Amino acid sequence: MNAETRIAVAWLPLVGFAPGARNGLAGWTPSRRPPRHPGREIPYAHRHPDHLSGNADPSLWTLLSITSGADGGAVRNPINYKRPYGTSVTFYEKARRLQVMEGPNEPAVADHFELMPRYLDFQFQPLAIKFRRADGRVVTKYPDVAVENDRNEVAIGEIKSSDAWFNAPGIKRPLDRISLALETAGLGPLLRIRGEPLREDRILQAHTTAMDARLTSFSDDEVEAVRAMFAARGSIVGHGDLCALLGGRMSHAEDKLYAMLLRRVVSFELHDRPGGDTPVLLPRRARAFALRELLGRFAPRAT
Repeated sequence: MNAETRIAVAWLPLVGFAPGARNGLAGWTPSRRPPRHPGREIPYAHRHPDHLSGNADPSLWTLLSITSGADGGAVRNPINYKRPYGTSVTFYEKARRLQVMEGPNEPAVADHFELMPRYLDFQFQPLAIKFRRADGRVVTKYPDVAVENDRNEVAIGEIKSSDAWFNAPGIKRPLDRISLALETAGLGPLLRIRGEPLREDRILQAHTTAMDARLTSFSDDEVEAVRAMFAARGSIVGHGDLCALLGGRMSHAEDKLYAMLLRRVVSFELHDRPGGDTPVLLPRRARAFALRELLGRFAPRAT
């Protein structure tokens, strides 16, 4: 019995059986991707941050340094099994690296960055920002992600479920100080990214389907045929027309379009599973370089 089989069997008692259900299972869809759990309630300490008073007040922190990973990757591995939320590790094609993510929001945002052509590259745990508190203690903060868009603009971001989390004093006050530090270094302001909208069921399902299909192979001839259709029809082509152009089984043609979405051959939104009338566009021509170049500026120097 392999690892995947053991995991599946371990879940069976938690699901239950229903008469007439296919394979005897009701409401369970096996997937290689981790489940996205509901968001947590904002902890009391974040709503009433007594721990940030006096010498610990973030407004009194002095910036000491900003550093990136030696290879342009993550500066730390945040996996900690004592935390009240899960962690996950996934290899992403755009980043060309394993990404270690915390909680339910970061994987949802990472999938969005991976699939949407308006993003070229991203890195989780990109920077370590050191401060000295008023009492002399040194604290290190780690922004969640850095992302490069199709205009080669780079933003450093923090991911939370909703505005309510960002507005909680125990979160807002340190983030405001981090944002000021980033602006001082020419990297800011801090981008605040809400993960909750990307965890809606219809979007998660659309993202999961696209992620599972994103490595489907397609040929150069098929790319040329797609571009020729745009040249003949204009800037917008229907998703169904492109599937018909690619031919073969409809499901296979859809998978090829998901793969072309990843490779920035075409562009379409994933607010829901695409249908025949879903508008498809050509993405902006762009090449990723700015994010890794920026992180290289803050890499530790050999002594």
